[in-house]
Amino acid sequence: CCVQINGVACLNHWSTKVLYWFIKTWQRPTRQSSFSRFCKVLVACCVQINGVSTSTEKFETMKIELLACLCLFAFAEAFIEPAADLGRIQNRIVSGSPASLGQFPWQVILKKDPIEDLLCGGSIIAANWVLTAGHCTYGLSSIFIMFGTVLLNNPNALNMTSTQLYINPNYNGETLNNDVSLIQLPTPLTFSKYIQPIQLVTNNDANFNFIGQVATIAGFGLTDDDNLDSSNIMLYARVQIINNSQCADVFGTSVVIPSTLCAKGENGTDMSICSGDSGGPLITRDTNGNWMQIGINSFVAQDMCTMMYPSGYARLTSFLGYISQVTGMDFNSY
Repeated sequence: CCVQINGVACLNHWSTKVLYWFIKTWQRPTRQSSFSRFCKVLVACCVQINGVSTSTEKFETMKIELLACLCLFAFAEAFIEPAADLGRIQNRIVSGSPASLGQFPWQVILKKDPIEDLLCGGSIIAANWVLTAGHCTYGLSSIFIMFGTVLLNNPNALNMTSTQLYINPNYNGETLNNDVSLIQLPTPLTFSKYIQPIQLVTNNDANFNFIGQVATIAGFGLTDDDNLDSSNIMLYARVQIINNSQCADVFGTSVVIPSTLCAKGENGTDMSICSGDSGGPLITRDTNGNWMQIGINSFVAQDMCTMMYPSGYARLTSFLGYISQVTGMDFNSY
């Protein structure tokens, strides 16, 4: 009773918007008992219908009435969203704290246009350049950007629309490999207390894996698995970099490659990015105590943001050459 995508990932029915409000009425313990690991990725299938439970064991045939399962499958399949939201991935800040104005002055909000809802986050890396995830700009001809605000809907925030979008030519929408994009601004920014660029990691750190290091994430994305609304205020949280092998156990080796960086909530917490936080920066302190960006928020397990699974990021040390080629910036040292 799960939808298989590309022969690997499963899309859970609970994630479809049509079924969401129906299943939301179930008692939470019943819902949580439905979550199991299936086909080496995370999935929640239709577990209790009229008291008939599905199996929770991996690869075991689910014990459910065929008609009920087929009905749910057909109903969900009709409303599955495009491949940009694969079953194993989505993106938000879970268990975060409110950010103060100017705390993360490089953080930007991306929308398809001024009246659309939140699309993604991004970071200012120079007066005329914003860095974000490839899947945030894929298929778009323009993008609306908001600067210098910790409020999602701030009519007074500085904003621009850019048509100069440079997605990494090796971006793969199925695996989210090379999930990097650059946005050239039509007018250079004037930096202030609330609008500043973030320093990127340098080539000197190309061989540093950051494992065990604590990093910070921020954004306006969803805040738990039950709430489909974005946060109206910027939230931030702390995560710890983990070995890629731990991440590959969840997402597979086609998703987690050397140019991927993975993290989990600090000290075993459920702090995580989630839907809407894509493209935002993963930042940590350099040896001088200055903030530097080491990753781009890329993916998490769909509808599992509070389940303490890893989150994935584009590892910036793997993309400094590409960013330098497009922007002309030098990352050999600061």
